[in-house]
Amino acid sequence: MEKKLSTFATCNAKNILIMKIRFLSILLASLALATFSMTSCLNDDTIEVTYTNETSIIHFSVGTLWMQKTGQAQDGSDSLYMDTLSMSNYPFTIDQLNRTIENKDSLPVGTDISRVVTNINADSPYIVYGKIDSLGTEPVDTIWTNTDSINFAVAPSEGLTFKVMSYSGRMGKAYHIKINVHQQEPDSLTWDEEASQQAFVSQSLTRQKAVYTDGRIYVFGQDGDTPVIEYTTVSTNGQADGWIALDNVPQETDSYSAMVWNGTVYFLADGTLYELSGSVIQPSSLPAPAYRLKQLLANATTASGLSYLYAYTEDNRCVTYNGTSWSEDGEGSIFPDVNQRFSFASLPVSYNSTLTRAVVFGFHPDALGNEFGFAASRLNSENDWIAYDYAQADTFYCPNIADGTMIYYDKKLYAFGGFINSLPHKEYRHPFNTFFESTDNGLSWKPVTRYVRFPKSDSFRQKYEEGESLGEGSYSCVVDENNFIWIIWHNGYMSRGRINRLGFLPKW
Repeated sequence: MEKKLSTFATCNAKNILIMKIRFLSILLASLALATFSMTSCLNDDTIEVTYTNETSIIHFSVGTLWMQKTGQAQDGSDSLYMDTLSMSNYPFTIDQLNRTIENKDSLPVGTDISRVVTNINADSPYIVYGKIDSLGTEPVDTIWTNTDSINFAVAPSEGLTFKVMSYSGRMGKAYHIKINVHQQEPDSLTWDEEASQQAFVSQSLTRQKAVYTDGRIYVFGQDGDTPVIEYTTVSTNGQADGWIALDNVPQETDSYSAMVWNGTVYFLADGTLYELSGSVIQPSSLPAPAYRLKQLLANATTASGLSYLYAYTEDNRCVTYNGTSWSEDGEGSIFPDVNQRFSFASLPVSYNSTLTRAVVFGFHPDALGNEFGFAASRLNSENDWIAYDYAQADTFYCPNIADGTMIYYDKKLYAFGGFINSLPHKEYRHPFNTFFESTDNGLSWKPVTRYVRFPKSDSFRQKYEEGESLGEGSYSCVVDENNFIWIIWHNGYMSRGRINRLGFLPKW
């Protein structure tokens, strides 16, 4: 039974006697915890005991709590259930200067903090907390015990107040204790389907490819037969401005060739390499290759600063620019339909700062229903691209995604996009139905069934199919430096997603 705190009256002989009786048992049991001094007057055997005024909390933790979890039912749907989890290993930080206590790492989503058993170590065992029974009610001073079930769910934003009474009877300054619980599932991808409803200046673009650099999203595309480049500025919190169309876009611009390398946008027009910096388009300052380029495939920069640009020539050769000169790599026959929109990623190699791996992802347009998607990779130290032979694999095939996109996100490769016509993936065939992920540089792929998903409303499929009738490449996708995934639809409207924990700010 909880005990209510009595008020200390004016000091008198009776109260002094009561206080000495109250603390006598505590003193005998916890003699080592008290700071005292003993003095003896001449010819007097009276012993004077002085109790400490210290009122600090030196440790705080919580016990086992109930939490709501999401599982998977037999039919594949989400199913909610309750479980218990020990929270004793979640550290709480005590700020003795400001007298605040809270957990830096929030407890998992769904944790019930309405019935919390706490473990507190302090300078004395007499601890008083402001008990709140429901939201908005005034706290009632209540003596704490380590068996109390405390409702932190109704605590104000600053937390519940806890006070320690010293052995001298002095009530210490209040601590504010709060228990932080995640309000979002950290690993879930959350979408804002209508993040931006700013239309392209050109109203609608096909053959899109989006790139990001320096706070801007550039979209290369075609308005009918006219090449177009438009850009919008995006902020750190995921807000986008309206679209601005660039002037003087070369007539033969290949929108699918656009990519960012070392902070500059590069693209091809009639076999000539151009660069875009800010809003200025000009022929590239890189040395001209001895051959006409047909497509830019990928680029890579190592941790040690080595940088490479990979391309494909009109006479079916792969070439590399190493920052100084161009060199031939060999035949490019492994690439299907080179004039499609390839996606690429540059992956660091942890064991060697001079190495990086480039992965290219594409589509087999001649697939008969039992084909696989295309992926190839190379290290910067190698001279050839190696296409993965999925026909030799037993499972985890690369999906053959029409109008597909691959992104490197959260240290994984993800692929998605239009209709999937490879037989092993027939249950995922609809556009924007499923993410496929690879954690081994594109060698194997598997569908993602939890956390990283598209909206359940099927709205992305509808947005995609609205533009599909206009032509190929009716959407594009890019990831910005703030971990937002931007999908740009045919009309310039944009949807935005991010894995929740990638947007969490540190508390300290």
